[in-house]
Amino acid sequence: MTSAIDTSIPVDTGDWCGADPFAPNFRDDPYPSLHALRARDPVNLTPVNTWRISRYDDVATIFRKAKTSQTLADGTAPNFDPLDTRGSFLEFMLNMDDPEHQRLRRLAMQSLGPNTVRQMEDEVKKTVEQTLDKALAQGGMEIIQDMAHLVPSRMVCQIMGIPESDRELFNEWTGARTNAFFARFLPPDVQQRTRDAGNAMADYFENLVRERRGNLGNDLISALIRAEAEGDKLRDGELVVQAIGIIVAGYETTIGLIGNGTRAFLDHPEQLALLREDPGLINNAIEECLRYDTPILFNWRVLQEPFEVSGKILPADAVLWMMLGSANRDPARFPEPDRFDIRRRDVAHQAFGGGVHFCLGNALARMEARHAIGQFALRTKGIEIRQGKLEWSHSFFRVMAQLPITFH
Repeated sequence: MTSAIDTSIPVDTGDWCGADPFAPNFRDDPYPSLHALRARDPVNLTPVNTWRISRYDDVATIFRKAKTSQTLADGTAPNFDPLDTRGSFLEFMLNMDDPEHQRLRRLAMQSLGPNTVRQMEDEVKKTVEQTLDKALAQGGMEIIQDMAHLVPSRMVCQIMGIPESDRELFNEWTGARTNAFFARFLPPDVQQRTRDAGNAMADYFENLVRERRGNLGNDLISALIRAEAEGDKLRDGELVVQAIGIIVAGYETTIGLIGNGTRAFLDHPEQLALLREDPGLINNAIEECLRYDTPILFNWRVLQEPFEVSGKILPADAVLWMMLGSANRDPARFPEPDRFDIRRRDVAHQAFGGGVHFCLGNALARMEARHAIGQFALRTKGIEIRQGKLEWSHSFFRVMAQLPITFH
């Protein structure tokens, strides 16, 4: 057993147990293989020398109690492509430890906190209403592009100060860029596409930062620039990395939440009927969507000191892959975990991670999904909905590229 990833080549140290997250068909339906993994080897040493933690209680315990970092003891990132240096997520707040993490998170929260959620809610409502008006008039819609993508992309671009005319530029960039989080394990063509997206986004935000320095506005980029005057100076490169990371997170995870959540309702029409009958269930329904089919199946932590997990002592510098999708379907925590039930009690899912890196945009994502899915349910009452062919995106996250539906 070694204590850290060998960053040269993968080594055959463990077993995927039939649940290889990099296999082409894994994303189609990962849950049967995650069930088998959790039952067979819940603290699993993989062939690439990382540890997968798949039980709910183990994941929760590590988030609460283990002393962890986002990087190895030598400061390198365990999952990143070492050739991907421009706009690298190595300096993104998600990959940093305190106090740097808290400094950057505090600055970002100025534009992503509760005040922003309240301010953006009317715009979300209007966008959803216009989208559904058009869909009902046309007799159908493409769920991902027309709703799941449109709502969060429009909101995050407004928050960051990106002109509406430039919003479409990020359609391909953000999906490709999610692969940076685990790029070391991906094929060369995916790695190159990820680097190209990083370069394009870095070019864009370097130009936008220069513009904002001469013309500050009421947006996140301007807020980060203003922080310099208050003693929280950000280097240009550091500011650009935060901008790239925030827009990737703001786009892709909420696309997954709205898209996967809507699909869950389409696959379970009795639950869709239940929400129509009782719209007050929408908050619990969103939590059940997050539990049932989370957009991020796993994230990572690095142990800073040995820690016992289900009887195994994992060494310092061990890289842990926290299997959020598996934890959310753990039968020891959730009765009938494969059942989609919007009246489920105590939906304490792990979809937003845990500890100090708990998703800072969770309130915004929940609000957007609440209006998108809630209004979709109400406005399509009494209408038969037929699904077309599902396609997955290039995103590393569990995000669809398209899901057309027709109304009859």
